[in-house]
Amino acid sequence: MGFNSLAAGPKDKIDPKNFNHLLFVKTLHSKINAYRKESGLRPLMNNSLITKVSSDQCDYLKSKKELSHDQPTTGKKNVQERLLHYINVTRYSVAENLAKIYVLRNTQNYMRDGSTKRTLASTYEEAATYMLNAWIQSDFHNKNILNPKYEISGLSAYFNPVDFSLTAVQVFATID
Repeated sequence: MGFNSLAAGPKDKIDPKNFNHLLFVKTLHSKINAYRKESGLRPLMNNSLITKVSSDQCDYLKSKKELSHDQPTTGKKNVQERLLHYINVTRYSVAENLAKIYVLRNTQNYMRDGSTKRTLASTYEEAATYMLNAWIQSDFHNKNILNPKYEISGLSAYFNPVDFSLTAVQVFATID
C-alpha cells in the first residue's frame, strides 16, 4: 500500500493513480471516533498490533477481490485466530467490520439518516463519510463501532484503481 505525499488533507481530491491509504485510514478513524463521541463513548485508540490483524485480512481480501470475514489460511481462518496469531493473549474480546464503497464514480451511497442517494465520493473525507455511513446502517457493524468494551482498534484499507472500489477492514479489541 503506497502512500502519496501530494494528498495531505481530508478535503483533498482522490487521485486514482496515487491513492493515499494512510490519509483515508486516518480520516475514517477520526470520523469513527467522532461518531463514538456523539454517543458518549471514549475514542478508540489505534493499536499497531491490531492494525496487523486488520491488514492481514485486508491483504487477503485484496488478493481474492471479495468480501469475507474468513480466510482458508490455517491459524488465520477468522478474526479470533488472526488476533491470536499476532498477539499471544488469553482474555480478549474482538470483532471485525468490513465494507466496500466506490469512489470517483456516481453510485448509491448511504446517507447518515439511512437513506441512499446517488453521489460521487471525490475527496478522502467524502469516502470516509460514505464508508462510516454504510457501517452505521448495518446493526451488526454499528454495534461493533458503538460497543463500549472496545478500547483499541486497527484499520486498514485498499483502493482498486481498476474499478475504483475502496475496501476497509476495522478490527476492534479489548485485551485483558
